[in-house]
Amino acid sequence: MVDSSRDRAAAGASLRAQRAEIAASLAALVGGWPKYATSYAADPAGFAATEYHALVDYLARAVEGDDETYLSLYIGEKAKQFHDPASPAEARKAREAELLAGERGVFLRSVDDAARPFVDAAFDRVDNALTGEAVAEVKALFVGDCLFLDVISFLTAPALADGIRIVPTFVTSHDARDIKAQVSALADERFDVVFFSPFTYAFLGSYEALHRPRVLRNPADAFATVDRAVAEGVDTFDVIADLFDCPIVAHLPAPLLRSEGTLRERMAAASTAPLRHRATRRLAAAIKSRAEQRNERGQVIYTLDEHAVIGKHGMAEAGRFLFRSDLQHPAVFGALLASSYRDIVMVVGRLLKRKLIASDLDNTLWSGVIGEGLGVTHHRDRHDALARLKARGIVLTINSKNDPVKAKWAPEAGLLDFDDFVSRQINWDPKPLNMRRIAEHLNLKVKDFVFIDDRADERAQVAEELPTVLSLDALDARTWRLMSLWADLLPAKAGADRTDFYRQRDSRQAFIASEVEADASEREATLTKLGLTLTIREAAPADVDRATDLINRTNQFNMTGARVTKREIAALAEGDDSWVLIADAADRFGAMGTISVLVLKRGPDGLGVLYFVLSCRVFGYGMEFALLEHARRLTGAGEALSGLLVKTDFNQPCQGVYAEAGFDQHDDRWVLPRAIEREIAVKPWLTVHGPAPSELSMAD
Repeated sequence: MVDSSRDRAAAGASLRAQRAEIAASLAALVGGWPKYATSYAADPAGFAATEYHALVDYLARAVEGDDETYLSLYIGEKAKQFHDPASPAEARKAREAELLAGERGVFLRSVDDAARPFVDAAFDRVDNALTGEAVAEVKALFVGDCLFLDVISFLTAPALADGIRIVPTFVTSHDARDIKAQVSALADERFDVVFFSPFTYAFLGSYEALHRPRVLRNPADAFATVDRAVAEGVDTFDVIADLFDCPIVAHLPAPLLRSEGTLRERMAAASTAPLRHRATRRLAAAIKSRAEQRNERGQVIYTLDEHAVIGKHGMAEAGRFLFRSDLQHPAVFGALLASSYRDIVMVVGRLLKRKLIASDLDNTLWSGVIGEGLGVTHHRDRHDALARLKARGIVLTINSKNDPVKAKWAPEAGLLDFDDFVSRQINWDPKPLNMRRIAEHLNLKVKDFVFIDDRADERAQVAEELPTVLSLDALDARTWRLMSLWADLLPAKAGADRTDFYRQRDSRQAFIASEVEADASEREATLTKLGLTLTIREAAPADVDRATDLINRTNQFNMTGARVTKREIAALAEGDDSWVLIADAADRFGAMGTISVLVLKRGPDGLGVLYFVLSCRVFGYGMEFALLEHARRLTGAGEALSGLLVKTDFNQPCQGVYAEAGFDQHDDRWVLPRAIEREIAVKPWLTVHGPAPSELSMAD
């Protein structure tokens, strides 16, 4: 077959000529779906025209011009159509596959033999984008106008190319009270990220009024409308920020209007521009200020400047309609915004939960090969991105094929120090082997690692042997853009830097290794010399963020593998029948920080352990038993202490703890009957500080 523009043009023309017939056949495929059944039954022809005429045009344009823009719009409409949270996942997937196969058949039957390969190729891309395998899923809440429906169209396929499937939830009402009601109803949902666009295109009804020239008839009313629009935008932002723990991406709005470029539209835009500029400037300033205040308190609000996204394209081009119908009216701005959103989704889906970066050196942290002795030029922007990540809790390590004597650099302002990297594998060994050494050295899982290297063969070898490691190209500018964005989407908290913890850990292990251990008594003597102390206390409001973070980031010693929200932990800390215990550890080498969270709740069967996590920094010291003993002392006469154990692929270190502490197994639950009478032995080398049961709010 010859891929000719003439055949493509003929295929597109043929599809458009049969628009109504094709749309009717496509509509019949979904007419029985619960979400569409009523509308379809009431008016099949009208339903087909509203829902499917645009899709026929999208595919026609994609086929005739081999145009990714219109194929993306088709994919996006399908993604929105597939959105059905009430449907079970497996049933939804089967239904989606059946629908795509049916749609392919409808289009193929509508064209001649010469056009069928083009239609098939287009649907191959559609199928891959909508049903391809993903390694991560991102649950995203979009609060805003149909802008987000445009963005999803352009974002779905690129996100899947990054290994991410987006599961969207939309709040698109234009009424401020309804928006807040819908958002509040979703408060108990666990989203990975929330996107909020207050004005674009005309989300809030009061701002939409500023698009119409008649608002100018009464200047006082016009300024009052600006005030109302800004107040509604700020109020909606505050509601969202109060309800959700995940990163929130808040737009700093630009006075953008969608348009077909007619003279009437241009005149209307010019007349209302001053009011729209006034409203967007004020709201942008208010959101930016509020975001800064919340970020200082440990929340993550990322502000996205719409002016920066529009950039050199200009307002007119950004607002230009790509297509316009009653239901579908995407504009260029949606396509421009999708690039920024793709990076955000990549960080949220594949970086945010990772703990460690293993970086190459040559042509990665600097340009050049340091072993050649010809000098290198440091990439200060890359050092800065890694330094920001280090300050926010990401562990830095080196994995480099190099001469360990030569691969060092002098301290210099603006550069990371050699000692900022807590594990340095600088040798000529295979890099997957070095990754395993880093994991063993730091007692971390390679699934939490990011590997940055300039050589494709090295990245491929790591990816093949350690597929859970995320390997990124040091020569790709996007890699460093993602590193900077990763730092932006992590909370800024005092004490987050883990570098000193790992230095102390090395000193601690070296001390233990230097002691001769012939039997248990000598091991006890060695651990006693460490001067290990454990301080147990009730969580204060300031501890809620750290407690939540420790539960959500701990895999190895996490009794249930659970994930929680800040609101949930805060409520348990304030409850009359629940208690959040925080434990801090220290030894002769320094403070180890908060190393455990134990959450208890009293019920009819006694005192139950809801969540119990312990940092790997203190494995082997027996601190878990001291915490359980502290919990035991809170039980009343005749009460049991019990806890659930849910085995995961990673929590082997804690699976024997309840048994060793004397609990009896009842399926997945472990029970210590009449707990007040059954003391749990605390290791003799531990000094434990904590309030007496009589001082605690839950004690009877």
